[in-house]
Amino acid sequence: MKLKEIANLANVSPSTVSLVLNNREGVSPKKRQEIVKILEDNGYRVSNRFDEKTNKSIRFIKYKKHAMLVDGNPGFINAIIDATEKECRRQGYNLIMTTYGEKQRDEMSKLIEQDHVDGLLLLGTELTAEDMEFVSNSPVPMVIIDNYLPMLDYNCITMNNEESIFRTVSHLSSLGHPKIGFIANAFPSSNCNARRQAFEYAVTQQGYKFDLSLIYTVHPTPDGAYQSIRTLLEKGVKFPSALVANNDTIALGAMKAFQEFKIRIPEDISIVGFDSIPFSTFSNPPLTTTEVSCTDMGIWAVRLLCDRIQYPFSSITKMQVGTRLVERNSTMPYHPTNQNIHLL
Repeated sequence: MKLKEIANLANVSPSTVSLVLNNREGVSPKKRQEIVKILEDNGYRVSNRFDEKTNKSIRFIKYKKHAMLVDGNPGFINAIIDATEKECRRQGYNLIMTTYGEKQRDEMSKLIEQDHVDGLLLLGTELTAEDMEFVSNSPVPMVIIDNYLPMLDYNCITMNNEESIFRTVSHLSSLGHPKIGFIANAFPSSNCNARRQAFEYAVTQQGYKFDLSLIYTVHPTPDGAYQSIRTLLEKGVKFPSALVANNDTIALGAMKAFQEFKIRIPEDISIVGFDSIPFSTFSNPPLTTTEVSCTDMGIWAVRLLCDRIQYPFSSITKMQVGTRLVERNSTMPYHPTNQNIHLL
């Protein structure tokens, strides 16, 4: 039986059931006893916070739907996890790491419903709105990391994709490029979709006519992006002199394919990534990219969760961490004399 059903049976709100399940104040002794009985009759173990727990704890759930974004961008994800672990210690909490795949969603849902931690941090990189039914019965405060989940009532923190893409397009426009394309993810996350939509808005705001043919969809891994771009080039697809890639992983794979077809970066094509992963510094040439502070995301995720733990009935909060454009050597002013057959 789910918490909402137990709440209906006890004629209380789900938040009241959550208070009892986690042995928090705010429920009368008589009503608490009634709710405890219903919970225990339905297989829940009611935590005695003072007798059973000597340390406060937060669980970090690393969810992998298809794993291509989580495992394909390990530097970015690990930096967030490292920051959350340090901030948890600073706030007096132990961090418990758990990883679940798509086939384990029922198991994850059961853990979330019956967990006795103080709060949950859920890596939402690959979460979709449809997946949220598996985490909707959390009895403790929860914060979703790396997913904004618009129109849904969940506490979230992610980066400001719209502002970041606008800054990137403005940069390429200032270099005089007559057309700007976008390399999109074939398995898009919430952030991918936000960047794709932001790109369309940004190019029109910069005076370009949006052209759907300048959106190039590729597999979201370095090798996958490389193979996708190679296939497009072999088919005779032409590219504009400037490209915005959904992330650095895709950008680096695309650069390799372009260079094998004698397309120079940045002399022929200027390209900008997103995430500023370590490899972007060592690529040839070093990749211009958008830097996201994974440390800030991790820190603020924990702080937001701690606030929710202290004030469980406060309003839903969604946070966006700012970014900055890091200019390296993969972009340069437009040269209109280029005659490469693969370019527009």
